[in-house]
Amino acid sequence: MDAIIIGGGPAGISCAIWLKKLGVECVVLEASAQLGGLQTRSPYENLWIPGVQGKTGQQVAASLADHAKAVSVDVRLNCPAVSVEEQQVTTPIGTFSAPYLVIATGSQPRTGGFTASDRVVIGPGTGMEALNVKGKRVAILGGGDNAFDQARFVRDRGGKVTIFSRRPPRAQKLLQDMIPDVPVVVGPYKADQSAMTLNGEAFDAFGIMFGFEAVVPQGLRPDLENGYIRVDRFGQTSLPGVYACGEVTDYWHPCVTTSAAHGIQVAKQISIKLQK
Repeated sequence: MDAIIIGGGPAGISCAIWLKKLGVECVVLEASAQLGGLQTRSPYENLWIPGVQGKTGQQVAASLADHAKAVSVDVRLNCPAVSVEEQQVTTPIGTFSAPYLVIATGSQPRTGGFTASDRVVIGPGTGMEALNVKGKRVAILGGGDNAFDQARFVRDRGGKVTIFSRRPPRAQKLLQDMIPDVPVVVGPYKADQSAMTLNGEAFDAFGIMFGFEAVVPQGLRPDLENGYIRVDRFGQTSLPGVYACGEVTDYWHPCVTTSAAHGIQVAKQISIKLQK
């Protein structure tokens, strides 16, 4: 085994596919039951991937999994990294070791102190879509792109939605302009999940859209920058033999395309190192 990849999202799978085609033996350790990372949460058409039209995020995830299977990438699902020490990864099914380790664990929605429930959804995607919002009062907390996107989807499904943002919204103007009829409350607010109130006003559901944070495996101690793993232009971390790619690094603008490209870059670097 030449390389271990922790994480089976776009960055990890792209890295694994290229390593395999470059003749480098690797294994992908994925904590969940399916490949695709955050794309598995998205039932929406992904309009941002060049050359990919009409596919939802979930279909993009399925395509990544199909490609990995087609080139015989060794994938271990339901196999979280319990702890990591140098190039040794302990999992529930055993310990893996290799000269090179790739961290592609991505990011996860910030909770902001809230707890997910049948009335509180954290992050965009399938959870929000599963909410019965028709005729219900829904508060979206946050001022970024996802907050305005999710507010639009709630409105379009018949919900009575209000956006609460502590600071002036930073969402793209295009997204803000799409929902001129949705109230946006800017300024400090007090949210009470147990009472389901915001500033004393009752709501049927909350959508928590506070952005994302890096998922760093337990036991790994690389240098961080703004909470994300710091890497050089080759994807190398501060730890010898340990690379990182995709949204866990916040190195490029976070999206499927840049994550895949970052994974490919790391794969090429590892193949070059192994040839020396």
